[in-house]
Amino acid sequence: MPHQKILIIDDEAASIGLLLAYLGDRAGQIMVALDGTDGVAKALAGQPDLILLDLKLPGIDGFAICQQLKADMRTANIPVIFLTASTLLQDKLKGFALGGVDYITKPFIEDEVIARVGVQLTLRQQFNRLEALGTLRTLERFAPPTDRDQVLLQHAIDLLGAEMAEPPSLTELAHRVGSNGRKLTDLFRHHLGMTVFDYLDDLRLETARRLLASSSQAIGRVADQIGYRNPGDFTRAFRRRYQVTPREYRQSCGQQSALSDV
Repeated sequence: MPHQKILIIDDEAASIGLLLAYLGDRAGQIMVALDGTDGVAKALAGQPDLILLDLKLPGIDGFAICQQLKADMRTANIPVIFLTASTLLQDKLKGFALGGVDYITKPFIEDEVIARVGVQLTLRQQFNRLEALGTLRTLERFAPPTDRDQVLLQHAIDLLGAEMAEPPSLTELAHRVGSNGRKLTDLFRHHLGMTVFDYLDDLRLETARRLLASSSQAIGRVADQIGYRNPGDFTRAFRRRYQVTPREYRQSCGQQSALSDV
């Protein structure tokens, strides 16, 4: 997560303290806002790569803040992960409908926080690089890392993203990036908080979430595209990850489109 900015919008000192402890050595910069108004202002001024947004805030709640962020072109593309103690299905569906990308449930578990934040920041970085290449903007900000470990990690991430439907084994992946399995596993654990194939699982499901939101492909086709040959296995994995089924998530995206037309 080097050089990437995270904005935490939360009014609970204990929650903020835990997030700072878990993420402080992994993010380039962490900004904190104690209410929604300050959070929106800091998002606009600081342009973070990721926002961690508490649902229960003084004054305007997290749902309203997310809707406000997604309605502004300057912040619409910043991924939002909700922080919540709620396990209610309707809350999760509402958050997805408003454009949230994930949930982290309170009380926090360190491995879960690092993993979910790591996946979103990695995908955000890849999106920024592709966007820069596609529009021929300056590439200095997105130049390939010069540190050997960062080069190995980025190469492995790129290969997994390109071949997620039929991924290489750990041994083959390590060989292709010029390393070994133990070294690669250590790099993924240190930088992303998970093993290589835990990252691949998250990458597959996050890719599926984006496909479900942005295309009309059949759910079985989406499952096959990311490497799940059995749609039932895909549905169970998706539900474990996001606490909603692929069908429920896609229906919530329809609600999002309706909200954007209002």
